[in-house]
Amino acid sequence: MITSFSQQAKMKYTLEELKSKPKQELIDISLDILKEKQPSLVLNSDDFETTAWKNGTEILIKFRRYIRFIALNAEPNQYYDITINLITKQILPFESGYNFSFYIPSEEDKKKLNFIKQKTDFQKDPYSEITITENMDYYWISNFSKTSLNKFFIKKGNRFKSAIMQNTFSEFRPKAVLESIYEQEEKIQFFDEEETTQKTKKAIIEMGITLLKEKHPSLTLNLDDYESNVLGDSKNTLVEFKRIIRYVPFRTDPEKRFSYDIAVNLNTNEIAPFDDYFKSEFYIETEEDKKAIEFIKKNFGGFSASFENTIHEGEKDYSITSTNKYSYGKYVLNKETGEKKAMLQGSYVPMPAPNGFEDLNIFTEINN
Repeated sequence: MITSFSQQAKMKYTLEELKSKPKQELIDISLDILKEKQPSLVLNSDDFETTAWKNGTEILIKFRRYIRFIALNAEPNQYYDITINLITKQILPFESGYNFSFYIPSEEDKKKLNFIKQKTDFQKDPYSEITITENMDYYWISNFSKTSLNKFFIKKGNRFKSAIMQNTFSEFRPKAVLESIYEQEEKIQFFDEEETTQKTKKAIIEMGITLLKEKHPSLTLNLDDYESNVLGDSKNTLVEFKRIIRYVPFRTDPEKRFSYDIAVNLNTNEIAPFDDYFKSEFYIETEEDKKAIEFIKKNFGGFSASFENTIHEGEKDYSITSTNKYSYGKYVLNKETGEKKAMLQGSYVPMPAPNGFEDLNIFTEINN
């Protein structure tokens, strides 16, 4: 267990005095502050990485939990790390001003974690953050680093462990010194370049289809009209059904906004747009729409899933827009003759990748 033998919790130090002390002594001071202000809290040192940070006005000691476990029906917005300010003696999250709880594993959680550890090897890496999210049938394991996200699942019943899916973030993402439950993570798309990950992706998509049928049995989709993708962040695994052609019928109210895509969250069982608070009408094509789309395909050609393809039906023409992050095209197709005209085509100039940095005032790590 984490213990401290120093008796300096009640002493006040200046910033300069603290800066002159070695890292271990700073940690000892923080432990005494923690023991004095949270006497019932017992931490297992094997579960945490301990680091020290400083800037022009503060010195922080951070206890970062290696594995974040989100149990089935767990309280939302739990904190997993502890940060102690040696100048103000404030302890986060306990003195944050927000009514969110600090995660303490139950005995049942410990059993589940031991089961998961038997199936996989978790290295204590200071540059990664492991999050395990439990639902009724699976444990979803995410390994989040500064540059990439790895994800796999373990089935509870037969203990099947899937292959690892992975991809990189669009930009370098250093972890903030202070933990924030409000941090928005980039959701990345997992690809299936290898046979094992192809099987894993297919299995996850089938989970999404099953959940969609359970919650919306009257909804009938032709999956050939959709591109199926698997996306995720450290806490969520999503199956996205992205409509390849977005059709807007003639005389649709210009204020009306259809939803064309479906996103099934396998961790929360929420399905967008149906479970969205500000939900819009989900588009279901009519027989008349189907005939129009077939006519357009016959005369215009196929539509690529790598583009967002939108068709607006007019009185005499179909206006077709195809766009992605690299290029765009606008076309007109005559409703009677099927004659196609290219109105506008071009490509986007790629934006330079931003430099990843953390806006500290500015915290640097104390290593010794």
